[in-house]
Amino acid sequence: MAIELDTLETNTTVPTLRNVISQKEALGFELITLARGVVNGQESNTATFRILDVAGSPGPITLVEVSINESLPDQEVAHNTGPNAGKRLISYAAVFVQGKQTNVAVYRG
Repeated sequence: MAIELDTLETNTTVPTLRNVISQKEALGFELITLARGVVNGQESNTATFRILDVAGSPGPITLVEVSINESLPDQEVAHNTGPNAGKRLISYAAVFVQGKQTNVAVYRG
């Protein structure tokens, strides 16, 4: 499985992150993870993509900010019963949204 890493902006919004990821997926890639990191000494958001064998989008994604103040059990309840219940959780990590560390869940479906 061939993979590709992309560095994404840290001062952007969740909808803009989703749009950038969706555009990449439309070119024949599938998001595997989205997480904060450091590239060349600078904080960054890093998206890991799998290269698909057949071009096209693997399906729509949804990015959801998760309150850092919620307990892990409360986060799990929200995942299992909220508006994204039934969707496949593909990534959950801290990323930078408008320059601030924020927990973001990425769903597909």
